[in-house]
Amino acid sequence: MDIEKLIGNPPFKLDDGDVRALRGQFDDVQPHTWDELQNVIAAGDMGHLRRAPQEQRRYILWLAEIANNHGSSLSFVCSERLHWPQPIVARSALLFAHAEDWKIIWNDWPYHMADGIMHLVLWTKSKIPLDAETGLPTADAAGLIHNLIDYALGKPLGCYMNENILWFKQKAAWQSVKALDHIHIMMRNVQQNQVEKVIGQRRSQALQTPTGIGDERQIASKLS
Repeated sequence: MDIEKLIGNPPFKLDDGDVRALRGQFDDVQPHTWDELQNVIAAGDMGHLRRAPQEQRRYILWLAEIANNHGSSLSFVCSERLHWPQPIVARSALLFAHAEDWKIIWNDWPYHMADGIMHLVLWTKSKIPLDAETGLPTADAAGLIHNLIDYALGKPLGCYMNENILWFKQKAAWQSVKALDHIHIMMRNVQQNQVEKVIGQRRSQALQTPTGIGDERQIASKLS
């Protein structure tokens, strides 16, 4: 495929490391530690969170393939991952007011994090109110998100915010699925099988590789 064309019209904002990765130049990137995640989230600088360069390259190529096959990443996420019919219609305009309006699943393409840190995503059919200046959830929305994650994960798993659970909403520029609001959730010090039981999805059901697509060479050849 034309990598330079993809760089010129990417699915989300690329940084210099992303561009180098797409060109086959892989930086030596250390995994994010829990302390680093806390600092990045507190500063609102989530654009600094990265996948391993090889994974980021595969992810960007995969997004391009998904757009070709499904029309958009939104269509793929709704039909294949969330099993939500389109168009998306929330049962309630109030955030998390109806159980059918939200779902927590594994992140198919997690960030490059230290061993023991798990990455999930909370998807919601309802819009998350944002602060006009920061682009982040309003104080009221943040409170609802906090409470929902504590209800759905914290209490069932005996985990506590900041100690075992972190969450953030990525800013629009860095999102690959902009049309459906979602929250990233990081967890540690909990057994994977316990998380699987609570959310009703095995980790092996996530796309650890581009299912049905193959490696990056196959993806690139399909897009050429």
